[in-house]
Amino acid sequence: DKITIINNSCDIDQIKKISDKSRSNFKSFNTKNIVMIARLDSIKDQETLLKAFSRLKCPNWKLKIVGKGSKLHYLKDLSLKLSLKPDEIFVGTTNNISKLLGETEIFAFSTTESEGFGKVLIEAMAANLPIIASDVSACREILFEGKAGLLVKPQSINSWEKNLKKLISNSSYRNKLAQKLGQLVMAYDSKVIALQWEKLLKKEI
Repeated sequence: DKITIINNSCDIDQIKKISDKSRSNFKSFNTKNIVMIARLDSIKDQETLLKAFSRLKCPNWKLKIVGKGSKLHYLKDLSLKLSLKPDEIFVGTTNNISKLLGETEIFAFSTTESEGFGKVLIEAMAANLPIIASDVSACREILFEGKAGLLVKPQSINSWEKNLKKLISNSSYRNKLAQKLGQLVMAYDSKVIALQWEKLLKKEI
């Protein structure tokens, strides 16, 4: 009774507007992108995603990992060992996440139990993307126990490979996952969260 949980938030309408415009401009391209946005450090788990992706034989699908951090060189070396192209995969940082999400077909978030509140997950929800994420506490909570995204066994290459393959091969399944997001993501809208803060502060005063 003494604890009030108020989530992080983002401008859902603005993200949707920008990503929708970007998506309409990107439709003519044959390439389909799987994107992960996160720091390249030990809390995250890009390694499992790379290993799973390397097993897939889907030439029209590309993996893009956005972010920078201390594990960049290690992950690039790993990509080479997996016969992937690190210069195509590791694209650095971006100033326009919403535009990038509009160029994305599947949003992936491979991470560890040390994960905090991954705000990029609610941004991907706002962009109406099918999401695949590690089944760890933070992702489970943000994605409403799997209602807003596909939760897979963390650090399991086989599980990630199997579920990525399912998403890649079945556009109807991707659409089904995305269709659930419209109402769920509004729980993280900045206007909704602002009202929660206002209510809490008035109560305290």
